[in-house]
Amino acid sequence: MPADAYQQPYNQQQMPPNPYQQKFVSDDTPCAKEEKPPNMYQHELVSDDTPCAKEEKPPNIYQHEFASDDRPRFKRETPPDMYQHELVSDDTPCAKEEKPPNKLLELRLKTSAVLKTVPDKDTHVTSEEEAYYEECKQYYRVTRMPLVSISDGILSNNLQLTSAALKFAIDEDYNEFNIQEFLNKVCNILNINISDIDIRKIQEGCIVLELEFWKNIGAAIKRIKIQALYHSLTDKLLEEMGKLKVFFMFMGDIVSFANTQRFRKQIKLHLQWNRIYGIGHTYWNGALQDGQDRGPHPYYCPAGWKRYALHVSENYDEKFKGWCFCYHGTKFAYGLSILLSGLKPATATAHGQGIYASLSIVYVCHPRYSEVKKIESSEQNNFFRRGKYVQFVLQCRVHPSNIKRIRQETLGAGNTIIDPNVKNNIIEWVVDTKGKDIADFNDPDATIVCTGLMLRVTDNHPGLLPDSQWWHTSHLCNNKNCCALGIDHTVLKNQKINGDRCNIVHE
Repeated sequence: MPADAYQQPYNQQQMPPNPYQQKFVSDDTPCAKEEKPPNMYQHELVSDDTPCAKEEKPPNIYQHEFASDDRPRFKRETPPDMYQHELVSDDTPCAKEEKPPNKLLELRLKTSAVLKTVPDKDTHVTSEEEAYYEECKQYYRVTRMPLVSISDGILSNNLQLTSAALKFAIDEDYNEFNIQEFLNKVCNILNINISDIDIRKIQEGCIVLELEFWKNIGAAIKRIKIQALYHSLTDKLLEEMGKLKVFFMFMGDIVSFANTQRFRKQIKLHLQWNRIYGIGHTYWNGALQDGQDRGPHPYYCPAGWKRYALHVSENYDEKFKGWCFCYHGTKFAYGLSILLSGLKPATATAHGQGIYASLSIVYVCHPRYSEVKKIESSEQNNFFRRGKYVQFVLQCRVHPSNIKRIRQETLGAGNTIIDPNVKNNIIEWVVDTKGKDIADFNDPDATIVCTGLMLRVTDNHPGLLPDSQWWHTSHLCNNKNCCALGIDHTVLKNQKINGDRCNIVHE
């Protein structure tokens, strides 16, 4: 045997040393140079305690992995971002499936990654909510803006707001909805920091997102912030929300929203009391004399209008005994919103804070109070049928003790007779709201209650109707914030000069 054989570090043997023995005697790291692969079970013990499938790659690949930064990296055929997706989920390994993942899970994972919170699991929109949202969609399809509702007392400085919720209903395909992109755009429009938002619920049907925001600030600051958000909702901003296909927005206390839903179910249209007023339909001359107690102010026929009565009380006659009829003009965009969320007080305060009303529907349908809305041709058949223009007015009941001012008209009509049944100097009322910013129809102590939605549909501009001739001697202008004419004032004057006519459309 050659002399240099005695220089081997192991026992003098003509056989080469056992390669596995060599691994244990070394420096505790597997040798890179091995002609045969290590025992597969030995390899399992070195790994992460999970059995590895047989692989044909040389063991030095694994040596390279363990020799890096002490974190195991498993080379797999599936791209690594898929496993990152698994880690963001609920810590359970996802099995490889050929079918696409659950859409709601995908939304929840994306939401979790961005907002560090996990919303409630998938819930479907209830039938009660679905009916509510269908009404909101009709509003959205005509105005291209979402209907906005707020919780009771949200504008009151005395409210202790414990939670601030923002709820969106979106007319979007559930399977195509990109929640992260939507939230980024909404936060940009509403000037909200996305880090201030927690998503509490995602509902399927139409897409409904329920958010909670400003969770970690005090009740007083929270109330101020949500009031500021509400007052920032200009028509231009709402049009931007409409472009995102948002057809309904709610802000405030989510418990109040649930109560509104229940109440909304109770005030469905009271079909037996729907009326068309005019000759050939329900009609009377002068003050109605039918023995009913409607207080000291007379009730005149609202000729040319159709009433959709609301079921607001089982004992209607008893509830409103001694209460007067009156009317409140409104913008078209507020028509359904007022019925759903409350009667917003007038912003112009010529006679002080309160809700403006009148016992004359002829007076409140002036464009200063009741917006004239031109009906788009796409909506004529399925919304207002054969009409070209529409106006909304609310028919209300008010107790005479809550009428705090009765004054003359404020539209500059002068000596022109507005309504032959009502003198100009007693035609305008201001109803006391008892310090409330919103008169809630569900409030048993409300000072004014909406009992019907009055609708007038015409085949031409209503400024050409005989009852509207007084408009042309009063204040009219093209400023939409003042007079919502729905037509250029000069065009209307020329139509009047040319003798153009207008007719009521009774559906």
